[in-house]
Amino acid sequence: MTGAAIVLLLSIAAGGMVFVCHTLYVQTTPVHLSHPRMPPSIFVHITDLHGRTRFLNGTLHRLVNRWRPDMIFVTGDLTQKRDQLANVIGEIAKLVAKHGIFFVPGNYEREEMRGFQKRNYTGADYEASKKQWQTCMKVLENEDSIVRIGDTRMRVYGFDNSTYGFEQYHTEVSDEQADCTVLLAHSPSIISFIRANGVHADLLLTGHTHGGQIRLLGKTMGPYRHFHVGIKKDDRVGLFAISRGLGTSRIPLRFCCFPEITVYLINQQKSRA
Repeated sequence: MTGAAIVLLLSIAAGGMVFVCHTLYVQTTPVHLSHPRMPPSIFVHITDLHGRTRFLNGTLHRLVNRWRPDMIFVTGDLTQKRDQLANVIGEIAKLVAKHGIFFVPGNYEREEMRGFQKRNYTGADYEASKKQWQTCMKVLENEDSIVRIGDTRMRVYGFDNSTYGFEQYHTEVSDEQADCTVLLAHSPSIISFIRANGVHADLLLTGHTHGGQIRLLGKTMGPYRHFHVGIKKDDRVGLFAISRGLGTSRIPLRFCCFPEITVYLINQQKSRA
């Protein structure tokens, strides 16, 4: 084998390792948030697993539980195929959160990939999956849940997936009755509904875009390039967060867009991170 051939093979191997690392090494993003209406607490946001629960730097539950979160928010797309659900639910069941785990469905809760084709689930399929989600998570489909943390009444409102136009906003608890509000949605396109309907909150958590999954020169490629990646201030929802998520869809690779777990350290000292 010539020297040039050896260099070429080594370059290919190195490139492959880069793609593997970018796809399977989870980055944890700590967000320090000082907020007068929210209690001292730690929230973890995960999304878009697409069946993936093991990574180069650990299993999902170990990466999450080390933060000892008060609440965990899961914003959809647990699996790529329905036969992955038992494994994913088994891993989520190992997550520990003092005040619970909250879930909203994404588009892959109503469809799956078979080869290069999507297949829609039946209503019976969806209800069967929902029973499994409910074994370890509080499922929110256009509804809210009130969580007491100390003297604070926190409202968690979960939107059903806006990809199908199922999102609605109705709540048993008014803004005046809750001290603060966290909104959960799978797709960041929910922001259009929020603005059109005059909804207000303190924090909006979404996923769906995978940060583009492939990023070049720090920019998102593909259909979600008009969405930001990470967190930005918003006049309606305080902070508008779009997580890069954990898994992959369509192509099983990430590049310059590592899987992400986001940890919200609310009214905590920065030494905690």
